[in-house]
Amino acid sequence: MSAGTNICRALLAAGCLFFPLVLVRADTNAPAPPAATVPQQPSDAERFFTQYTKAVQLVRQNGRQEASIIMDLLWRNLSSSPWLEIALLKHAELNEITNPQVAQQDYDLLRKRVENAPYFQGTTEHAAVFRAALLGTVTRGIDRIRILRIRDALDRYHARYFQYPESLVKLSIFNYIDMTDIYTSSGRLFHYTPTGQQFRPAISYQRYDLESLPPEPFYVTSPKIDGTRLDEKTNKYAAILLVPDRIDFQSVVEGQTLAGYFVAAVDRGGAIVCTPERVLVLLPPP
Repeated sequence: MSAGTNICRALLAAGCLFFPLVLVRADTNAPAPPAATVPQQPSDAERFFTQYTKAVQLVRQNGRQEASIIMDLLWRNLSSSPWLEIALLKHAELNEITNPQVAQQDYDLLRKRVENAPYFQGTTEHAAVFRAALLGTVTRGIDRIRILRIRDALDRYHARYFQYPESLVKLSIFNYIDMTDIYTSSGRLFHYTPTGQQFRPAISYQRYDLESLPPEPFYVTSPKIDGTRLDEKTNKYAAILLVPDRIDFQSVVEGQTLAGYFVAAVDRGGAIVCTPERVLVLLPPP
């Protein structure tokens, strides 16, 4: 299947291809049709979970490029916070390995939005939680990208000099990487230790230890959600969750904390749970 076919398939899945209308001459003697009822537009939460579910299905089928297109179109077409920002975050996480430049741009934009968008500066319920969690995810995402750049620079340095440098600063001085990329987002130098000393005749290093951060998966399987249900009294959704180290599913609503996971949003299509450094989208089983 060609790349063009894959992209068209993704656009069709996202509902973003439009076709020309065929004009038909009306019969002036025909009775007037009944007034059409305007369908209710889905909320941003509903649109998010619908399109995110399609993207997850594509990722499971090795269609990361098509999934990326869906998430890119999604965040650009959502209008309310925090759904726009969560979609942008997931687009960044999806591209960290395959297209780190795009992921970096996403993280930079996401940080600016969280720091400036009125929603995150106001007193809307859970806005402060989303602000802290999103900024935490941005920090970790940028640090993961910088670690990838360091590893790439070390490989190129070794290919040229047949050894690894004594420090990351030397790697930067020799223009293999920008100086900012050898520091974490908080301004700390990444932990790097050259190892594997050899004498030929001077000391050279043939291995190294570099700190790492676990990658953030595009979708998670833990915590696990069994579904959502609507409470008729409150007209709000509750999520049925199973968290690590627990054996029973529990019903939780927005605002509850379960085993360190804050339930920030629940809708018919799934739930959003947060930690200080992660924003997780939980989807019910298909």
